[in-house]
Amino acid sequence: MANHPIVPKEAKTAEWPWRVGLVLEDGALADEIGQVLAAAGATKVFSFRPTVSSFEVANALERHRPEILFVELAKTTKPPAEWVAEVRRDEDPPLIVAIHAGPDPAEMIRALRAGASEFLCPPLQPAINEAMERIGTLLEAKQAKLTERGRTIGFLSAKGGCGATTIAGHLTAALQTVQPGVRVLLADLDVQSPSGHSVMRRAPKRYLPDALEAVRRLTSNSWREFVTPGTQNVDVLAASQDPWMAVPEQWRVESLFRFLSRHYSFVIADLGRHLNPSNWSYLPHMDELMVVTAPDVLALYQTRSILQTLTNRGFDKGRIRIVLNRNMTSPQDFWVESIEQMFELSVFGVIPNDYFTLDKMAEDRFEFPAGSPFGNAMVKLAGRIVRPNGAGPAKKAA
Repeated sequence: MANHPIVPKEAKTAEWPWRVGLVLEDGALADEIGQVLAAAGATKVFSFRPTVSSFEVANALERHRPEILFVELAKTTKPPAEWVAEVRRDEDPPLIVAIHAGPDPAEMIRALRAGASEFLCPPLQPAINEAMERIGTLLEAKQAKLTERGRTIGFLSAKGGCGATTIAGHLTAALQTVQPGVRVLLADLDVQSPSGHSVMRRAPKRYLPDALEAVRRLTSNSWREFVTPGTQNVDVLAASQDPWMAVPEQWRVESLFRFLSRHYSFVIADLGRHLNPSNWSYLPHMDELMVVTAPDVLALYQTRSILQTLTNRGFDKGRIRIVLNRNMTSPQDFWVESIEQMFELSVFGVIPNDYFTLDKMAEDRFEFPAGSPFGNAMVKLAGRIVRPNGAGPAKKAA
């Protein structure tokens, strides 16, 4: 990773796009907190004094549904534990930040036992920023429990030139045709010849090693630092430009894919060609693996080798799909049937040898070749991915 040292996060204004409620007695403290939150993008949805009834606060929480509630628990009309229990009657209660006039250990213990996530006292800076970073992590984890996990689909070329990168890049646009508005990430995990961003005609500023290094602090906001916007609803995570990038620690890979599956409906991963130590570290996190082959002897030989290696190492054969790229115009079914007999696997997708379309693509921008033989085949492949049980084995290129 020598070519891409991790750049320290620059100091900048925090971003807290949350709804916040205040239950504070100290007017000056309430103003200071309000100013800090407003500068960071948070929205104050209500403000009460602690003398108001817990019933009224609970009603406000139901109406406005703030994610965070700042409260002086020592000033409420009931003991902290009782007050918190009464206001948190909703199924999705806010996280509570307890505020106190000073660093009183007894009050801190009472607040945390009552269910507060944080305890703050003046001076608020820089403690409030650190607290809100921790709160942000908790909110991300809370949201993840309510979010349906996205699917991660890997594309692996049997050999160089089989076209896994081209297929993976254009599949991001084809998925938009089949399921408009779906969020897709093109994750380039190919260390040998990284070119996913080139297919999308993008120049990235940050790369995969940066995201792996920062994986502990990834949030919806910070993630924008590491990806490059592609087409609408499509982001690109560029591969390392260092061919000697060390195999990443497994806990970092696991954490990264857990984050990605919460934020994208589809993660399309370009794994490069052949099996190697680098892409092998990502394979356990693929829900499906598309082995892209071609109708030539070397590609089919390499495909057999890959399938045997995967099977010998315990990779679930049910997660493997065969995609036949560069299929000959005629006869169309010969190669499909031969491959299915050879590998005892159904061919999941067939892409025609549409050299004319690919050769005429614009070099300065990404355009999906809708209506072409290649584009039609990609839309058909996307449809089978979105509705995996909706069609039988592929037989012909579109």
